[in-house]
Amino acid sequence: MNSYHVLEVVGEGSFGRVYKGRKRFTGQVVALKFMPKVGRSEKELRSLKTEIEIMRGLQHPHIVQLFDSFETETEVVVVTEYAEGQLFQILEDDGNLPESQVHEIACQLVSALYYLHSHRILHRDMKPQNILLGKSGVVKLCDFG
Repeated sequence: MNSYHVLEVVGEGSFGRVYKGRKRFTGQVVALKFMPKVGRSEKELRSLKTEIEIMRGLQHPHIVQLFDSFETETEVVVVTEYAEGQLFQILEDDGNLPESQVHEIACQLVSALYYLHSHRILHRDMKPQNILLGKSGVVKLCDFG
């Protein structure tokens, strides 16, 4: 944890908490996902480590990039690129999206899924909560379940 400053909570769920953070000495803004080990079975921890290893090998403009991961005594921490918004929150706040924006999001998701499937990887948890929006409306698929 000495490499990162934790700035603010940006999300919370059954998995743990996500914070906006900054890498020390570079100023790079990142997302820090803290997932407690306590209360998780060995199978869940193995699955989490498998997800991290899958993400480590992925390089695609519409898939959240993994920068780092490490474990503390009580938590698994995953460091990824930071994306500003969540599709779920936008839909909840605005009710709907213009057709042109839906088309753009769909095209980007198809590109990400094609990349994953061509590498024999299934996402297994496609939902608006796992679709992030970066700068200029760039879609970022996350949480591989």
